[in-house]
Amino acid sequence: MASSGTRTFNLQIADVIQEAYERLGVSSKGGYDLITARRSLNLLMIKWINQGVNLFTLHLHTVAVNSFNNTTYPTFDLAANGYSDILTAACRDTDATPDQDIEMERISYADWLSYPNKYSTGTPLKFAVDRNAEFDSSGVANHTVYLWPGPSEDSRYEIVMWAIKYGQDIGDDYTQNAAVPKRMLPALISGLTVELANKHPKLVDINRRQELIQMYKEEWELAREEDRERASFYVTPKVRGYA
Repeated sequence: MASSGTRTFNLQIADVIQEAYERLGVSSKGGYDLITARRSLNLLMIKWINQGVNLFTLHLHTVAVNSFNNTTYPTFDLAANGYSDILTAACRDTDATPDQDIEMERISYADWLSYPNKYSTGTPLKFAVDRNAEFDSSGVANHTVYLWPGPSEDSRYEIVMWAIKYGQDIGDDYTQNAAVPKRMLPALISGLTVELANKHPKLVDINRRQELIQMYKEEWELAREEDRERASFYVTPKVRGYA
């Protein structure tokens, strides 16, 4: 039997919203139905960030860091409207041939504060992330990443990191696709269905809402389980000797 021979299936935002409404037993009528569903989709994408690291949100990001004077702490900025956090990082020495990357250790606020000399210079080996950025009226803010020790020379070091990036906004062009992998579409639709059910309690009784929540949990767990590293993981116990 012949098959399509294509693997291009995807859903436009309008189709995602329509599918979610149909699961509620109603049809989207356009207008405000689309607006409120789009807002719920954007909030759902943020919830996914809060529920853990999804591989599709990781972005290999590089920042050049310069030397500093002893009146400012060694830091660099990370755009808070684009990135949620840093998963892991390395310091790249571009003066080496070839470039050499040294894994960095993430430390806590308290650990960074405990260092007596915060103006030490050398190869940055540790970092702490201040994620308490406050947005100004233009919607712009930055996370501050503190380094230790500080870079010893201008234009020598780069920080290479796997940064956790927010998903692209669901815009008002409903013919676009959601910026998620196809494997996440079932969870995205199930999550939106739950959000819409909670917005329309008169249309969806409590028992049906509980069913939808359970369906979403199952879809989300399947997606999270699939969205993982395939590399082998080994644990070696540390054995201490006793006299």
